[in-house]
Amino acid sequence: MRLIGIAALTALAAAGCAAPRVMRVMDGSAIEGRFISSRAYALYAIGADAEARGALVEALAAYTAAERDDPESADLWTRIGALRCRLEGDVDDAGEAFEAAIAIDLEFEPAWREWARCAAATGALDLALSRADRAVLLDPDRDEGILLRAEILERLRRADDARRELRALTIQRPGSVDAWRALYALERRAGDLEAAAGAARRARALAPRHGGGMEERLPALRPLAELDAALGRGDLQRARRLALEARLPPAELSVRAAALGRAREARDQAELVLGADPSSGSALVALATAADLAGDAAALARAWAAAPGPRDPSVPPSGLARLLLVELLDRRVGREAAAIWLGAPPDPARIQDPLEARVAKRVRARLAGGAGAL
Repeated sequence: MRLIGIAALTALAAAGCAAPRVMRVMDGSAIEGRFISSRAYALYAIGADAEARGALVEALAAYTAAERDDPESADLWTRIGALRCRLEGDVDDAGEAFEAAIAIDLEFEPAWREWARCAAATGALDLALSRADRAVLLDPDRDEGILLRAEILERLRRADDARRELRALTIQRPGSVDAWRALYALERRAGDLEAAAGAARRARALAPRHGGGMEERLPALRPLAELDAALGRGDLQRARRLALEARLPPAELSVRAAALGRAREARDQAELVLGADPSSGSALVALATAADLAGDAAALARAWAAAPGPRDPSVPPSGLARLLLVELLDRRVGREAAAIWLGAPPDPARIQDPLEARVAKRVRARLAGGAGAL
């Protein structure tokens, strides 16, 4: 069924979201979300930048100031709790912030995960395990929660349970570099050098090392590749920090999440951007793509309805966002409309960004009649 018209979609090419309100999708239902002030958003960005630079006191001050403008943000309370823990090493003081976060949203997985990380760092391992269990229950597809739980299990002298946890993760997601790294480290500590060597080979194949012995730390992935890997694990907080390091605009982070098929992360980041900058065409493309990926027709229709007229000021979508819009046109309107809107498809060989090149290749396949599915 055609849910949207060509005119509405074409307006999106040079337009963003007109109304400073956002829609969230929970259990398949579109729910109107609260407005986030520009000041709160700016303070959050200052805090995230400071945290990425290691300026923790500055970051905590910025997050605390942002919370005064946006007291109903579970995300802000989670960051406050994490920084209190790192600065003061007091799980009780940090726990008050985490409790405030879950009082706002009982199912906000990052709050439970950061609480578990804080408790583990301060030696409260039983508390850490209970909070990690809750985080994994809320989001079993997030690698970071599973890796944290495995670490806590090993520290509780339950190495066999930790090994089973990590092996299951590598089977479920064999492309996870972090899972293979963690299994390698655990097997080395356990003295099983054969198993450790096998895990090291898999990790190195995914992130080639620069030479040296097997004991060397595996190098970090290139900035955007590492950012995409974080998004693939569902770790939006780390992806945001990496985006700051890579100087990637916040709207483009939502676009990359959408291009990777991470509907929830794309939606959450796009909503954050649109709350402060309703003119962002890239963020609106990401929001619409996320709604489409989630199969939420109502949220998709609302995203298009938010597009202003052609005379309204806007921030046009980026190259990657334009490609996602072409895919959306193809899925929802038809290949002819997509081809007319795009014109000559870009040459993937001339695109430096691997993710954008991959989507460009996918678009060419679509317009040529191939599958090109996400």
